[in-house]
Amino acid sequence: MAAISSQVSVNFLTQKPLEIKFSEIDLSADAGLLLVRQAEENLKICKEMADCLTDNREPGKIKHPLEQLISQRVYQIAAGYEDTNDSNHLRHDPILKIACNKVPIPGEELLASQPTISRLENQITPEEIKAIRRLFLDKFIQSYSKQPEEILLDIDGWDALTYGEQQLSLFHGYYGHHIYFPVLINEAHSGYPLVLQLRAGNSHPGKGVKGILRWLFWRLRKALPGIKIIVRGDAGFSLPEILDICERSDVKYVFGFSNNNVLKRKIDYLLDQARLEYHRTGEKARLFDDVYYAAGSWKEPRRIVMKAEWLEKGPNPRFIVTNLLTESQELYDNFYVQRGESTAEGRNTEHRIKEFKLGLKADRLSCHQFIFNQFRLFLSQAAFILMLEIRKAAIGTTLAKAQISRLRETLIKTAAKVSVSVRRVLVELAAHCPFAYEISLIAQRLSSNCQLIFS
Repeated sequence: MAAISSQVSVNFLTQKPLEIKFSEIDLSADAGLLLVRQAEENLKICKEMADCLTDNREPGKIKHPLEQLISQRVYQIAAGYEDTNDSNHLRHDPILKIACNKVPIPGEELLASQPTISRLENQITPEEIKAIRRLFLDKFIQSYSKQPEEILLDIDGWDALTYGEQQLSLFHGYYGHHIYFPVLINEAHSGYPLVLQLRAGNSHPGKGVKGILRWLFWRLRKALPGIKIIVRGDAGFSLPEILDICERSDVKYVFGFSNNNVLKRKIDYLLDQARLEYHRTGEKARLFDDVYYAAGSWKEPRRIVMKAEWLEKGPNPRFIVTNLLTESQELYDNFYVQRGESTAEGRNTEHRIKEFKLGLKADRLSCHQFIFNQFRLFLSQAAFILMLEIRKAAIGTTLAKAQISRLRETLIKTAAKVSVSVRRVLVELAAHCPFAYEISLIAQRLSSNCQLIFS
């Protein structure tokens, strides 16, 4: 890449003449990618994703192995470069070269360009998609040193706006836009994304979820016999077929449930009590009870927890359907609604979705073919898992509960000078880096035999 010699002009006064220019020194603005590379060394997500793919290129003409292409793309997403076009500039970046196992010599050992990255994304097959989906779940199962007693799964859908001629990009009446409608299933306490499934834009929230859950329950129970599984989601997932598959699989569930005329009659007496309490105290009133109710499409009654709330603006009834026996208010306040707010143990699915969309731009699904956009989601899922590993290594620091975007701004976006000699590669970070302690601590915790030199 040709050196940029143009100067940067400013017109404010300083004590001495000020000159600003782009340097020919090999610099990078993303030194924290070395932490992502170390997380990959521990987890080997990119390597095993590459093992799921078939390389149809002529062996003698391969310049960029599949593992390097996957790693380059995932690292770029982690650093905030979600577009493949960014590869044309980043292929020269010395830190990204190091992360992709290249010697960072200026003008040499270049990484893949945008056309090469695009060809990688646009040759995925359905069999490879299935293999990668299994890989993410297997990596989660392998993360346990001993079998846990319980796994809590959160499930939610989210809108990914589309803006071109993407296959199965369809209009959704609720969002008022052409979208894709992915569904995310993650482990609630760690936030690990077990399943990230792309769906057509006009999908119902629960569409296709029955088959996903059947497969998920089967693989979890096969690997972790006897484990207790609990699934938690909003009213869009309280479909009869989803409740049935949970019960047949001996899985506990708590789902929101939509109001109807029968439930309105059942909660009327509770709302009357809440209304009287509100007018007596002048503060919102909340009362709880449960009933057994059978919808027309159900074979037998199920437990419905009712929340009768009266606010200044009037009644606010809510319902959940569950096969847990926990006391009504405790189940609602201390369990179900935790999927809608952060807890001491971690973030819920809605926060994970925000991190995917805002932190990793996982909704940048601009490929024409539907299956290729599913692969893009997998690349974002891999980047998310690597960033989770970094956050786990930040325990005890100010970044222990930082969102993905915060981790990128404080750790990844760190300036560095890279020098190559016969003996070593030297990465020099800024002496006044405000997060020097966190970077050093996280690197120490992640690394085993780190051969890079930080100074």
